[in-house]
Amino acid sequence: MALFERGSVNLARTLSSLRHRDFRLLFVGTSLSHVGDFIQVMAQSWLVWTMTSSPFLLGVVGFCQAVPRLLLGAIGGAIVDRMEPRRLLVSTQILAMLQAFVFWALVYFQSIQFWHIITLVLFLGTVNSINQTARYSLINNLVPRDDLMNAIALNSSVSNLAKILGPSLGGVLISIIGVAGCLFVNAVSFLAIIATLVIMKFPSLSSKAGKEAPFWEEVLEGYRFLRGQRRLFSIILLSYGVALLGAPYSRFLPVFATDVLHAGPSTFGLLLAAPGIGAVVAGLGIASLVKLRRRQHFVAMSVYAFSLSLIVFSFCRSLPLSMSLLILVGASNIAIRAVANSIIQLETPPHLLGRILSLFFMDKGLWSFGTLFIGSVAHFVGTPKAIAISGVCCALAASLFLYQQRQARGTHVAAAVNRRLNVR
Repeated sequence: MALFERGSVNLARTLSSLRHRDFRLLFVGTSLSHVGDFIQVMAQSWLVWTMTSSPFLLGVVGFCQAVPRLLLGAIGGAIVDRMEPRRLLVSTQILAMLQAFVFWALVYFQSIQFWHIITLVLFLGTVNSINQTARYSLINNLVPRDDLMNAIALNSSVSNLAKILGPSLGGVLISIIGVAGCLFVNAVSFLAIIATLVIMKFPSLSSKAGKEAPFWEEVLEGYRFLRGQRRLFSIILLSYGVALLGAPYSRFLPVFATDVLHAGPSTFGLLLAAPGIGAVVAGLGIASLVKLRRRQHFVAMSVYAFSLSLIVFSFCRSLPLSMSLLILVGASNIAIRAVANSIIQLETPPHLLGRILSLFFMDKGLWSFGTLFIGSVAHFVGTPKAIAISGVCCALAASLFLYQQRQARGTHVAAAVNRRLNVR
């Protein structure tokens, strides 16, 4: 059965969700802020690599940046489902901006130590885990249902466009104004998203005051709902597998830039930007879809494409070819996340959306263990071989997912046949 129907691609729909004023404001503010975010990501990775020359410590930093998402889980989602959206989003953005200014000051005054980086990264990871859930939950209220996958894909595209502009700009800025200057640029960029949040007209959401269940009961409600939804549960498990075994590859690109390609920060910036190019193109393509059939199968095929591209990249020693493969890695990764996100948002009741999205975004928390896993394997067999192993593991996870889906369909068909026979 084909994944796409005839006429399912309509380029005129690519930007359709931007006709909604408040989503457009969120889109613009997020775009500018994300560029600063990825300038800081590059500066932070380069700082750690030049301070330590250790792929394992790069993995430790990645662990600390992602682990708050894993620890918070549905707790952060319950906070999002309870709090007023504007207050929550503005508060988290201000806290992230303060983190960037503190990071800048420590580097600028040459007081930075490795434990400072760990502390700041843990703090930002905690703030971002709540902010991301709140932002994606808000999208569901800013656009109609027919534009939801379009809005999610566009939002993902702009995030990945920032992966192009941020690292490319960061590679240049490190040479001109240094790591401290990059951190300052990121701190200032938060003003854009804060300004748009202030002038947006937020949707009127029904208040739950006076009828809220105890907080921990609401947290458990999210887990119970997901446990009873086999389709959503399997999608989230696959995203966990990719996040644990494959997605942390980006934390080790400084090693490829210096030890494999024998280059400097500019090449690192190009490698970090390449997945963003593929993600933007894939995101715009998904945004153009009118209808996508068999979304779960599409997600699995995207995981296979991600795995193959990552394996071939690990053996590559040419910058142009490495960038081409990373473009494919980025395209397949955004296809996985955008379509999985749309499935979750379309099939989750609004009052549970924050909690289920936070469970979905826990996959980024698994990056924490993935970076440690890849870093540890790299210590023994080298970073390229460790990345190849991670690609193979992702392919195995997709195969297990498809097998489980086939078994579920077989059970469903058998049950339907039995019902018809009993009726007769």
